[in-house]
Amino acid sequence: MADYERLKRLGSGNFGEVWLVYDRALAIQRAVKYIPKSRITDPTNLYKEPQTLMALQHDNIVRVEDAGKTSDGTLYVAMEYLPRGSVEDVFKGAPVPLSFAFKILEDICWAIEYAHQKDYIHRDIKPANLLLTKQGTTKLSDFGLATKVPRGATASPYGYLTHLAPEVLRTGKTSKRSDIYALGVTAYRLINGDGFLPDVSNFGDIQDLILAGEYPNRNHYRPYVPNKVQKIINKCMFVRSNERFKSAKEFRRAIEGIKIHCDWNVRRRHRIVTYVTQIKKSELKVSIYPKEKNRFDIFTTRKVGKGQERRVINDCVYSLTLTNMKRRIRQILSRYVSKGK
Repeated sequence: MADYERLKRLGSGNFGEVWLVYDRALAIQRAVKYIPKSRITDPTNLYKEPQTLMALQHDNIVRVEDAGKTSDGTLYVAMEYLPRGSVEDVFKGAPVPLSFAFKILEDICWAIEYAHQKDYIHRDIKPANLLLTKQGTTKLSDFGLATKVPRGATASPYGYLTHLAPEVLRTGKTSKRSDIYALGVTAYRLINGDGFLPDVSNFGDIQDLILAGEYPNRNHYRPYVPNKVQKIINKCMFVRSNERFKSAKEFRRAIEGIKIHCDWNVRRRHRIVTYVTQIKKSELKVSIYPKEKNRFDIFTTRKVGKGQERRVINDCVYSLTLTNMKRRIRQILSRYVSKGK
C-alpha cells in the first residue's frame, strides 16, 4: 500500500472524495481519489477507472500514476496534481472569456476524440471535470463513469442530470453522440456562465425541458456571442442525436474555423452597463445608458491617449426602445468579436 499523507480535501462527488496527498516514498504531491467499495460501479472490476486511464494516455487526459486499495477495501487512484483545479473551481459559474473558452473546448475535443477512437464513452463531461494546468492546457478527468462499448453500440445511462442527452432520458441508452451533447451543454455554460441556465429545482421539470430542447435556452446567449458561435454550440445540443456533430473532431474543426478578435468584460455602475475590451492595443467601451420613458442610449468610445477618449460615431445610437437596444448592442459587440472592428 502507498504511503500517502492526506493534506487537503480537493472535492467530493457521488463516488468518493479527491484529496491532495504527499507521497512520502517519492516526496511529491498527488491528487488521490478514494472510492469506497460500496460505490464502485462495476464490483467485478475494482480497478476499472485506473485501467481506463492507463488505456487513454493523452496530453489532454489527466495522467494516472498509481492505484490500489486500502485495508478496508477502499479503492484509491493517484493522479497527477494540477493545483489550478477545475474550470468550475477557477470561474465558479461565471462566464469564461470567449477566446479562453474556445481553447478549453478545443483541448477537451482532442481528449474526447481520442477516447472515442478507443471506443470509450466518458458519460460525465462537465466543467468540474475539466482540469487546468499552469500552462493553460485543459485536461479531461474523472473517468469513473467511462465505459468501453463496441463501435456503434450504447451503454447504460449515467452522468450529470442537466448534461444528459434527451435520448438517454427516453431510452436509457448513452452513446458517443450523448458525449457530444454533454460537451455542448458544457460549452454553453462556459460561454454564458451558469446564471443563464433555467432556474429549475424539480427533477421532473428538468427532464421535461431537456426532452423539449429547452434546457438550456438555445436562444439566450451573452450579447457579444456571434451567431456563428451560437449555431455551433446549439448543433451539439440538438434533440435528435443524428442532427448533432458526428464527432468531437467535427465540433473542434468548427470552432477552430472561428477567429475571436476580442473578449468583453462587463462593468456595472448604478444603472449604467459598460462593456470593455482591448482592440489593437486601445481600450474600447460600449455603454448602455437608461433614459426616461424606457429609452436607452448606446455610447461607444475609444481611448486615444492618456485620459482621452474619442467617440465612435457609427456605434453611438440614441433613444432606442428596449427591444431595439438589445438588438443593436448584440450587433455592435459581436461585430468586434468577429471582425475586430
